[in-house]
Amino acid sequence: MFIVLAMILLMLLPVSTFLVHLFLLAGVLSNRFRERRIAESGLPALKERVSVVVAAKDEEDSLPLLLRSLERQSFFDFDIILANDRSTDRTLEIMENFRGKLGDRVRVIDNQEEQQNLNPKQYILDKAISQARGGIIIFTDADCLLPAGWVEYYLSYFRNPEIGVVFGQISMADRGTFLERYQAFDQPLIHQYSCGCAGLGLPTGCFGNNLAVRRQAIDEIGGFAGLGYTVTEDAALISVVGKKWQVRVSSITSTMIETKAKENWLDFIHQHVRWNIGGFYSKDFGTRTGYRFIVLYLVLSLLLLPFCPLYPILLVYPLTSFVNIGLLAMVSGLLYRKNKCSFLLRFVPYTLFFMFFYSFITVLSILKVSPEWKGKKYRATRPGH
Repeated sequence: MFIVLAMILLMLLPVSTFLVHLFLLAGVLSNRFRERRIAESGLPALKERVSVVVAAKDEEDSLPLLLRSLERQSFFDFDIILANDRSTDRTLEIMENFRGKLGDRVRVIDNQEEQQNLNPKQYILDKAISQARGGIIIFTDADCLLPAGWVEYYLSYFRNPEIGVVFGQISMADRGTFLERYQAFDQPLIHQYSCGCAGLGLPTGCFGNNLAVRRQAIDEIGGFAGLGYTVTEDAALISVVGKKWQVRVSSITSTMIETKAKENWLDFIHQHVRWNIGGFYSKDFGTRTGYRFIVLYLVLSLLLLPFCPLYPILLVYPLTSFVNIGLLAMVSGLLYRKNKCSFLLRFVPYTLFFMFFYSFITVLSILKVSPEWKGKKYRATRPGH
């Protein structure tokens, strides 16, 4: 009897995590089917003004390309808020030159302060929002390239007055070093977890470099400061706003941005530790619990690998992890990757690498290793606590 119970418990965990990923996959696919209904909804035309917010620190190399992609938008009736956050290079100068070129459409904020009770991104974003004129605010980062229909298509979602947040897909150039190619696989895959949750009506997070929010929804929560200290302000915003407003995922290329890969492994690790800490120590119980279940199962499955030769039944754990991750990776690659052949060739080794890499990142997060971003150390909880 004891052996039977042990076997049942042994199998219950892999089955549970597999079902969770099946539901997430269903959420990802539901986003695709929902697109047509939104486009053909027949809702009243949107009359809201639009603001685009870009906060940047030491981005003189990337910023000009982003600004050119803003100039090429198919929809022009929007203002632009450029926020310089204590840059030591030519970022502010580039912003001022852009304002001189476009005139009153552009506002430039030069911030030299740092709020100790918030992360720097929260602080500068709130400063930028205070200068925005739009009822719809769209956020992106200086290291991104925007498609021509980016602003225009985002607006179509907000014809529905119940939608408070919409976030879109991301892509990276699939070339260069192994690190660059791996990031083109890794980050869209991670993003599908957020897309799946939102597709199920349980929004938990997103990437803030491709995010549109209704101004009313931001004001209701007291801006980014109203979230309290968090290392992932975008994910925290989604979790809080999603309790009252509908959250949607744009799953088409008209809103899919291209973002720049990290140039070295140390920056890449810091980035992932910060994201992982945001989910692992989220203030939202549902987000925190679901995230921990997924990542801790992954870590457990790899820790059991050395025992698999003695107890072959344990292979079900790492095999389930591979299938779970592979499901979302495959959907991400087939839906959004331009070169599907190269994706399929790399699918197995990159999925295996993801399993080991993200387990390593999770261990660092459990140990509360402080990640760095733009020279600033982050902590899992508010400094001083």
